[in-house]
Amino acid sequence: MVRSLVVVGVALALTALGVAGGPVRLLVVDETTTVEESLRIQALVRGLRATGVFTVKAALALPTEPWEDEPFLFILVFPAQGSYVWLLSPAPVQYLPEPLPQVYAGLVQGVAQAFGGARQVRGSGDDLYPFLLSLRFQRLGLLVGAN
Repeated sequence: MVRSLVVVGVALALTALGVAGGPVRLLVVDETTTVEESLRIQALVRGLRATGVFTVKAALALPTEPWEDEPFLFILVFPAQGSYVWLLSPAPVQYLPEPLPQVYAGLVQGVAQAFGGARQVRGSGDDLYPFLLSLRFQRLGLLVGAN
């Protein structure tokens, strides 16, 4: 049920996209410690993949080494504790070029549906921590941006 809600919500938010140049690369970092939250994240990832807009890679901890592969456009970090999810992007959402604000909104909506409001998405424009984490991941080459 959660999966179908996520697919419908993300698909609606991204209908007008027509993402050219391939799918959006997304890294999901799952630091959660409960089976329920991990299953919700899995449902979210499956829903995002089903849209055809995203290619998703998963990790269980924040990367600390320089990244040699192609960088990600967005990174979702699910901390072990707290009520937030960090959505990292190359810039705050209001400064992202079109159609990336719609992609960002689709990710926010997908997380909201998968977690039923139990976790709130915070991005670079909302909080200092995701902003600083975005800068760090840009320097490591994980997130699109200046290295």
